[in-house]
Formats: sequence, C-alpha cells, structure tokens
Amino acid sequence: MFLSLSVLDMVFRVVMWVIIVYFVIKGATRCYDLGYRVFTEEAVSSKGYGREVTVEIPVDFNAKELGELFESKGLTKDSILFALQYYASEYREGVKGGTYTFSTDQTAEEMFAQISAINEAKEELDENIIGEPISPGPENLVNEETQGAEGESETTTEETGEN
Repeated sequence: MFLSLSVLDMVFRVVMWVIIVYFVIKGATRCYDLGYRVFTEEAVSSKGYGREVTVEIPVDFNAKELGELFESKGLTKDSILFALQYYASEYREGVKGGTYTFSTDQTAEEMFAQISAINEAKEELDENIIGEPISPGPENLVNEETQGAEGESETTTEETGEN
C-alpha cells in the first residue's frame, strides 16, 4: 500500500512538472512572438494595393482606444499589438488628435511618422508667424471718413501734391 502511494505521488509530481514546463514554454513563445511582431509587423495590404482610409483621432485618446479605432477602420490586424507599437514608437510624443488619411499598405510606424510629420509642420508654421495677432479695439478700427467705396483709402491731389 505504501509503495503504491509513493509511486502515485511520484507520477503526480512528474505530470505537474510537465504541465508547468509546457505552460512556461508556451507563454515564453507567445511573448517572444508578440515582441517580435511589435517591431516587424507588416502592413494589412501589400505595397501598392492599399486603400485610403480617413480616421478621426480624438484629442484625448489612449493607446488601447487608438488601436481599437485603427483595427475597426481596417488599418491594423490586432489592436493590442498596435497599442504596443504606439508605446514602442519614437514618434509617440508627436501623435495628436485630428483627422488624418492613411493607407492600408502603411505599417504602424509609417502611420505614426506621418502623424508626427504633419504635427511638426503645423507647429513649425505656428512658430514662424511674424508679429502678434490683432486684437479688436478702437485703435484698430478703420476711419470711415477716409474709406472709399471699395474700402481703400482716398487720397486727394492736395495730399499727394499732384495736379
């Protein structure tokens, strides 16, 4: 009796270790696959065969919502993978809400780069504006007496000295 319990205990332990090792290997394989796909995932469509999709990205988005939005539009196959690619992207800080047009033959990295390039161009344009905006006030009003019919200032020959 004691010998049979000992053998049964040994078999149980071996089976448990086999199950544990199986799940560790399976989990490690999935983690490696996901990590590999974060940096090497291909586009949904082949180059040259993509279709254009317009996406409205909300101003206050998180990576999970962004992934679900892009998956619903057909721009990515896996929303979780897309969210991880967003976190791993060097363009993460430049991604802002707005309306953008993408193609299904673009990778996630190319989409992030496109958004960042658009936003960097807008910020550069905003920084290059010369002068201050004109605020409404009495000093900025046009004198109606000197306005002509077309809205241009009238000048008389007396003012210019011409005959």
